[in-house]
Amino acid sequence: MERQTGHLSRDIREVVNNITWMKVIAIGNANVGKTCLIKHFCESKFSQCYHATVGVDYGFKVQNVNGIPYRVHLWDLSGDEQYYDVRTELYNGTDACFLVYDVTNPSSFESLDNWLKEIAKHGAMGAKVVVVGNKADLRSNRGSIATTEGRKWATSRKLLYYETSALTGDGVSTMFTELLDSISEKKPRH
Repeated sequence: MERQTGHLSRDIREVVNNITWMKVIAIGNANVGKTCLIKHFCESKFSQCYHATVGVDYGFKVQNVNGIPYRVHLWDLSGDEQYYDVRTELYNGTDACFLVYDVTNPSSFESLDNWLKEIAKHGAMGAKVVVVGNKADLRSNRGSIATTEGRKWATSRKLLYYETSALTGDGVSTMFTELLDSISEKKPRH
């Protein structure tokens, strides 16, 4: 079927100018579940097999927030130190960041301050930042970080705290909904 110029029902510039975008990044140590959280949010599924993120991964979802369809771009930044230079290129223009640690991995929790420093150093401190204790379904494992400890750390830095399980989906929707709601209040409406 051939289309002739000028035969669209709406001007493409009008459509594009009415799209509201959100850029959300996920950061934290490798293997804390950032990819699985994004996959659960975008596709409502969990992948049992682990594949380390090489540099960056990306998810996209159109999400209605307060009746407005936002195009949410989810950037999954590798927690591996060898991808530091890749990460630093992607912080600019970030609307929100969820800082993830694994509740069963104390070293991932201890790294949170370093991740906040990286955010500040590379220009994303204007973004809404929340802390996510992931893998809450595995909390009974020895050496786990208590909810009170995670919440205390976040509160002391004036950050919201969420606990999630990418496996079961517990807390994932709440975290994303509240995060997107909070940044939609600051986004200009078209």
